[in-house]
Amino acid sequence: MGLDYRGSYHHYAKNSFYNGTEQSLSLIYNKQITRHLSYSLREAAGLYNRNFDIGRGVQLLDPNFSNLPTNEVFDGRTLYVMTMADVTYNKSARLSFNFGGDGFLIRRRSSSLYGVTGYRARGDMAYRTSRYATSGFVYDFSHYEYTKGFGGSDIHTVQLVQSFRLGRYWELGMRGGGSRVETLGLTQVTLDPVIAAIIGRSTGIEAIYRINWVPSANVILTRSLHQASLSFAFQTGVTPGNGVLLTSREQNATSSFTYTGIRKLNIGFNGGYSTYSSLAQNIGKYSGYLGGGGLTYNLTRSVHVVTRYDYRHYGVGQQQGAFLRNTYRASIGLGFSPGDIPLSLW
Repeated sequence: MGLDYRGSYHHYAKNSFYNGTEQSLSLIYNKQITRHLSYSLREAAGLYNRNFDIGRGVQLLDPNFSNLPTNEVFDGRTLYVMTMADVTYNKSARLSFNFGGDGFLIRRRSSSLYGVTGYRARGDMAYRTSRYATSGFVYDFSHYEYTKGFGGSDIHTVQLVQSFRLGRYWELGMRGGGSRVETLGLTQVTLDPVIAAIIGRSTGIEAIYRINWVPSANVILTRSLHQASLSFAFQTGVTPGNGVLLTSREQNATSSFTYTGIRKLNIGFNGGYSTYSSLAQNIGKYSGYLGGGGLTYNLTRSVHVVTRYDYRHYGVGQQQGAFLRNTYRASIGLGFSPGDIPLSLW
């Protein structure tokens, strides 16, 4: 069982809109029922005002896989709840089957932003073809519905899976396939000049139904050493959006490095980028870049100094200059960890 809870309170003298608490909770519970059968439960919930803190309470879970909000455009009160359940059957030492489902809900305080409710069913098969390689197949169905709007999206995804152990230290995991995205919704259109002259409006709203085929892929490369770890990841697929963009094609890449070879010091760096392109809306693309680094230093056996600096650059329709923002954050504090190894970075 793993449990992670974080909470804080902020009060702003000149802007009470952001006053309040930030809460995040994530939980994982795994159980081996029999020699061949096991299950896992994963839960997450959170409430926040400032989008720079997104993801800092869900390290136990992959926010992209669980559809948690990670690329918000505007600061504002946001609530999310997610539950996931999986059952795994190991038929033999080489062959295994997994079946799972999950549901999630995201609500945003601003009346200008969309909330989303979704659910998913999935299954996969994995077969260890050799001591250093595993092959498999994945099917995933997802459904999204949005507040304040008409319609939703159904996504069918099929992927082939292949993973390798490359030598003594490197591991490579790959998924590749595609998604069929059916979207029903509303869009703004330009009216015929004759009709516009009669009703006094140049634009109108019409219902749309679209089918898109979107590539779906995940690639993860990791190197593990006794005193350091290095990882690179790339993902492309479909996301429920960020409150401004709805069902969208997503691309993101991340990298991280952690080193614990110095006796009392742990050093880490991370960076990445994300882009969203709406599959139904005629608005600009979201893109964002994130980078940061930090360290922990052991003062006594159990007390550590923890410090970190992060930077985020993001916007929508940046080529047209529609919206652009830069955010910085520096933090320093104390941490408690009764172990011999320096406290790892978050």
